Amino acid sequence: MITDTDVKKLEKKFVTKKYLNEKLGATEKGLKKEIRSSENYLNYKIDTLEKKVDDFKAEFTGFKDSVLKSLDWLVGAFTKFEEEHIILDNHETRISHLEYVHKS
Repeated sequence: MITDTDVKKLEKKFVTKKYLNEKLGATEKGLKKEIRSSENYLNYKIDTLEKKVDDFKAEFTGFKDSVLKSLDWLVGAFTKFEEEHIILDNHETRISHLEYVHKS
């Protein structure tokens, strides 16, 4: 028959269910803590990234509006210049024609 003393000696030599449960419980607690910490870190990083994306969108929208306003002005100025150039070309043609007719 095995005595309590024999059981205590065996417990010191072999792993017991109680020991494994204690170790697994401690490991589980540690893993949960690490997972929570990682989750908090990732949430922080995602929130920071989302804020940066929102800031970039706002800045880009302002830049785009500024560029489009400048291009609108430039297109308007080019259109006016082109119209003036067409009128001058037409005047030169008419003046040349009149000079030719006048000389003849």
